[in-house]
Amino acid sequence: MKKLSLVLAALFLASGSAFAADQATTVEKCAIQEVLPGKDMTGAFVTFHHKGPAVNIVSAEIPSITTHVELHSMEMKDNVMTMIPLTDPELKEGTREFKKGADHVMVMSIPDDKKPKVGDKHTMIFKFSDNTQVTCEAEVKSIDEIMKEAKMHKAH
Repeated sequence: MKKLSLVLAALFLASGSAFAADQATTVEKCAIQEVLPGKDMTGAFVTFHHKGPAVNIVSAEIPSITTHVELHSMEMKDNVMTMIPLTDPELKEGTREFKKGADHVMVMSIPDDKKPKVGDKHTMIFKFSDNTQVTCEAEVKSIDEIMKEAKMHKAH
C-alpha cells in the first residue's frame, strides 16, 4: 500500500510538472522606437505568445533607459486618437501583438544621457499575474522602420 501511495504521489507531481511546462509566455519582435527630437518619451512594441490559463500583464520594465514605463491602449476621443492606461491586460492562449497605434509599452521620462539610439539593444522585462516574467532584447528602430512594420504611413 505504501508503494502504491508513493507511485501515485510521483505521478501527481509529474503531472503537475507537465502542466507547468505547458503553461508559458514567450515574446518576440521586441522593439523600441527611436526618441523623436525634443521628446523624452517613446513607444516600445512586442508580440506575446501565451500557452495555458490566462494571465494578466502586470508591468513592463526597461531598466537601462528609465524607471517610468507604462502599458497603454489607444482610444478615439473627440475624433483624436489618445493614449489611455491599458484597458485589457489579459493574455489568453494564443498570440497578442503590442504595436504602434494600438496597445503598446510607453517609455517615459527618459534622461538625455540614456536616450536609446537606433541599433542599440535594451532588455525589456514583462511581469505577469502568475508571478512569472519574461525578458527579451529589444532593438531600437527608426520611426520609419516602426511605421513600416505596423503597416502605417508616416504623416507629412
